[in-house]
Formats: sequence, structure tokens, C-alpha cells
Amino acid sequence: MSYKTYLAMLIISALGSWVLTPIAIRLAHRWGAVDQPGPRKVHAKPMPRLGGVAVFMGFLLPWIGLYFLHNPVEAKFREFDTLFAGLVLAATTMLLLGIYDDIKGANAGTKFIIQISVAIGLWFLGYSIDEIRNPWGGQIVLPPWLSLPFTVLWIVGVTNAINLLDGIDGLVSGVTAVLATALAVINVLSNDIVPALLTLCLAGACLGFLLWNHAPARIFLGDSGSLTIGIVLACISIISLFDAGATKASPLLSVPLILFALPVFDTLRVMISRMLKGGSPFKADKSHVHHHLLALGMNHQQAAWTLYVVAAGTGAFAVALSRMPLDRQLTMSVFFAAVAGGALMVWRIGFRNRPDSAADEITTPPAP
Repeated sequence: MSYKTYLAMLIISALGSWVLTPIAIRLAHRWGAVDQPGPRKVHAKPMPRLGGVAVFMGFLLPWIGLYFLHNPVEAKFREFDTLFAGLVLAATTMLLLGIYDDIKGANAGTKFIIQISVAIGLWFLGYSIDEIRNPWGGQIVLPPWLSLPFTVLWIVGVTNAINLLDGIDGLVSGVTAVLATALAVINVLSNDIVPALLTLCLAGACLGFLLWNHAPARIFLGDSGSLTIGIVLACISIISLFDAGATKASPLLSVPLILFALPVFDTLRVMISRMLKGGSPFKADKSHVHHHLLALGMNHQQAAWTLYVVAAGTGAFAVALSRMPLDRQLTMSVFFAAVAGGALMVWRIGFRNRPDSAADEITTPPAP
């Protein structure tokens, strides 16, 4: 596979979302999908929030052209017809759900039920986690009664982790671009052409949208964007990291967990913290990592770039880990867990010891 093909798909998707974003801005104002300022919000003026429309169309644009070509890429793509159709159907469902939520507002329970239903449908269409790599060699085969809940947990978990990370200008679009690029590298090195192209198209669509979404943002992703991005990323990660094909052996479970460490573990930390305080794990507050960075005095650009670097670090580590022998993967995974745990403890102790900070009262600095 020529690297020109990979680059072309990345550029086309980026240009597509960049060109389509102004249309999404106009649609958001016309349909009333506008995010109003509030006590939990970090913006001071009404913002359109239908960014998911531009990102999803940018993601799809390069694939439409493949149907009019007859080359090795098109032939390989035809082998993924069912999987691709399932991905588009699931992402479209999330997009429509997000659009409704951005305009009318949707109940959290209803969104959760729809997400689970979509994840179950994806499992039947082939997005299934059937095997997990054994650190001591071989694969642990999951029977259907374990594969289904494990797959649903992964898809719904990653989707919501991306959705809940969306709190400041440019954060989710930038972090997703970084994680998708890392996942693309893993696929390119494993010669998995279609998953590599899928992740590059997602990265490109997010990069094109980021030009409008970076601070000061002119449009938000909204749930239409974060839910759509989340489920696309979750699905691609299944066929990239949990599928032992002819050209590769699937890595340890630690590889996808490290790759998605920022959104997944931030979401888990926030939910556990809320429950320990006696509240609902789904009740919104200002306890996410980006809120902490803002409370430390960073502006939106600084907080976003700090988390881009964190995502790039976990992504690079996951890429390197995926190329190691299993025994090295296990050793380095333990090392990563120890370093990450130590860093989290230092962060937590340092934040609590700041004289002007309080874990339960994180404030946002005034907009410049």
C-alpha cells in the first residue's frame, strides 16, 4: 500500500470537514442547536453545536470516492462491506441521537439504552471481542455469553468516555485526532489497510474541524459530534486491537487501555469520585481533568495542548507496546501502570495542597 493513498485519505477527510463546518454552523443557528452559557459552562456566549455533522461527512467523503474506483484499495474495501455498513449505520444513529440532544435535550437513560442497543447490533454485525491475548501465550477465547457484554461494555464505555471528555474548546477533536493517528500507525505497521484508512479518515475529519473548534471556538462538537466520534473510534479499535488476523496477533488488553487511557480513566475517576460523595455518577460537574487544569490557571489553549501531549504520549507508548513480544508487553504495561499511578497521586496531592483550591469547588478563570 502506497503511503500516498494514506495521505490522500487523510487530506480529503480534513478538507471535507473544514469546508462543511460553516454549513453546520448555519444549520445549528437555524435549528436552534445552540449551547447557552451557564454556571457549569466554560464559554461566555451562545455557541452553535452541530459539529458532528461536519466531522461525520468529512469522515465519509473519501469512502464515497472509492466506489467509483477499481484498484487494490477498493478491492480490499469490498471485503469490509458488512462491517463498514454497520459502522455507518451505528454512527448515523449516534449522530441523529446527538442532533436531537443538541436541539431538544435527551434523557440520559434514553441515550444509554440507545447506545446499548446499537452496541448489541454491532456485535451481531461482526464487531465482537471474541478473544483476549494471554500474557503467557495463546488466546483466551470468549464464549458468546461473555463476548457480547464485553463488547457492549467496550463500545458504550469508549463512546461515553469521549463524550464526557468534551468540556473545553478543541479538546475532543484534537485528542481524537491524536489517538486515531496512533491507531492508524498500529494498523499500518500490521498491514491492516482498511482499519488504517478508517482511522486516518477519522483523524483527518477531526483535524479539519479543529481549525474551527480550537480556542476561541466558533462551533462546538456537541453530542452529535462526541457520540459519533466515540462510537467510530470504539468500533475501529475492536477490529484493530482485538482481532487476531492472518497478518498479526492481537496485543494484550493493556494496549487499547493505554491508548485510551486519557478519556477512559478520566471518566472512571470522575464517576467513582461522584459515587463516593453520594451523588449520581452521571450528574455533570466540574471535576474532569480539563476543569482541574483551568482551575490551575491555564486557559483553554494551554489546557487542550497539555492533554494533546498526554494523548500523544499514551498513543506512542501503545504503538511501541503493540510491536513488542508478549513478555515485554506485560513488563512494560506494569511499568506504565506504576508510573501513571504515581503521577496521579502526585497530581492529586499537589492539587489538594494548593491554598486556593478545593476538590469540590473548582472554578473557571474568566474568559480573556
